[in-house]
Amino acid sequence: MISIKQLLAALGLEGSFDRVKLVRHVDHPLKSLQTMVKEGEFDFYQGEQTRKKRPFHGCDFIVSFFATPEGNTEFHGVYRVLGSRDFTQEDHVRAPGFLKVPLTEWSQRIWYDLEPRHEFDDLRGRLRVRWRAPLAWVQRRDLEVDEILPPGRVTSFPGYQNVILSWEQLRRIFDHPDSHPDWVSALKFTAAIYRITDLSTGSIYIGSAYGRSGLWNRWKDYARNGRGGNVKLESLDPGNFQWSIVRTLSGVMSQAEVIQIEHLEMRKHGSRATGLNS
Repeated sequence: MISIKQLLAALGLEGSFDRVKLVRHVDHPLKSLQTMVKEGEFDFYQGEQTRKKRPFHGCDFIVSFFATPEGNTEFHGVYRVLGSRDFTQEDHVRAPGFLKVPLTEWSQRIWYDLEPRHEFDDLRGRLRVRWRAPLAWVQRRDLEVDEILPPGRVTSFPGYQNVILSWEQLRRIFDHPDSHPDWVSALKFTAAIYRITDLSTGSIYIGSAYGRSGLWNRWKDYARNGRGGNVKLESLDPGNFQWSIVRTLSGVMSQAEVIQIEHLEMRKHGSRATGLNS
């Protein structure tokens, strides 16, 4: 087996193995890592750290991983550590809302200047390791590569309530099911009520998935043309659509029971009165 440091060195990462630290991030209580990435907040989340522990001192590079809801440890990126400095009032002002604390507390924080190495981005979400020290989120110890998923990987399955997909992401997941085994296992055999939002207008469509292949089979139709045979969606641009899951349901529910709940959610969302349900 090849280790993560050996693999990155073979792909062009320079320097000594001893000057590389492995970092495993977990979701913040108020926001998931995937949402931070989508909203452009992860770099701040990673760059600000405690002055007492100084986790990224004494190294030239950090290799960042994300802990997934399924218990995997997936590669996110390589960053060169350019240096560190005191946290400033300006840093406090630009901090994402979910990280805001009183200014006096920022005196205990430092800022790391981290430069992403984009030549390794192709491995993002595809490369997995088995994290050997669950209580240590930063370590110098090298780890064996557990697996590298095929190209085409979009993102890890974030949990049902955290699913937010554009049409491009939806298509890529269904074009490359072998690269998304977590999505396949999560969506197949899962009955659910789902929501499509037209981000250009805010209009909502509520739909349901049931039967043998559940949500996977229903969303496959949308992956093909973005509209899935829904009348009011036919004249709209699916490039503006966003898919999410309202609620999951028991797989033993009958079609009639699922549709009854679907109609309830339509009333709650007003998707017939002002939305995209006909």
